[in-house]
Amino acid sequence: MQTKTNRPLTMMEKWGNPQQKQFGITQFLIWFTFSATALGVAILTALQPVWANLPLNVVCGVLVLVFCKPVKFEMMKLSTLLILRTLVAVVVLGVFSFLTKDVYVVIVKLFLIINILEATFTDFKKNNQILNGISGIALAAGVFALSGSWDAANPMYVLEGKTLWISITYIAAYTLWNWIFVTGEFSTSVSIMHFGFLGAPIIGCFLFGPGYWVLFRANSLTFGGIMQIAGKQYWEESLHNEKIAKFIDFTHKKSMQVLFMILNVGSMAAILLATYVF
Repeated sequence: MQTKTNRPLTMMEKWGNPQQKQFGITQFLIWFTFSATALGVAILTALQPVWANLPLNVVCGVLVLVFCKPVKFEMMKLSTLLILRTLVAVVVLGVFSFLTKDVYVVIVKLFLIINILEATFTDFKKNNQILNGISGIALAAGVFALSGSWDAANPMYVLEGKTLWISITYIAAYTLWNWIFVTGEFSTSVSIMHFGFLGAPIIGCFLFGPGYWVLFRANSLTFGGIMQIAGKQYWEESLHNEKIAKFIDFTHKKSMQVLFMILNVGSMAAILLATYVF
């Protein structure tokens, strides 16, 4: 959407201006509590993929889809995440013998690609974020560079040497790409929530290793999405911030978008070359 002067709308023009104008202690505590909860649930559901994952992610997610009337993109995104969270429990329970740990890793990567492409198509078709859409395609391709191995002694997915640095590069590029996507798709208030969405899996990596990042990311996005959809009006009224809205406008300038696209596409090209050529 654009103004009569053919420039993109600012965050204030696009989403309105709720009464909250400064990120004071009350807003910080709201945001911190939400983010800490997302982090805690992401770790708990990763370590307990049946007894925590099923009630907190799957059951709560289904209830939100049925009763909270999410918009089309929210429904599509949450549904995809819930399918993966259910598959996690199926693998752990050993329901199907062919779903080994290695097959599970392939499934997780496939769903990560689907998750990225859902946002990418939204950038192309709805948000007019063509440059970020190009980054999204690069991020989807970059998933094929992610690899690791299972530790025989512990149920951990280990990254070492080249695979470690490839994953760290991917995590950084994904975080930058996804931040541009969510700030184009959602309001300032929801964008502030996504600081927690994106920060939780990174903090989890410091605690358990970057091999857990994909799982932590899926879990934080699932439970955070459940909270976002269930409490839309509350978050909109509680977390709006003018300074962050202006910062988001700055990151959406054409020059910054070009820079971010170059960084994302370049880093994905580098990790793919490191994986398959060097």
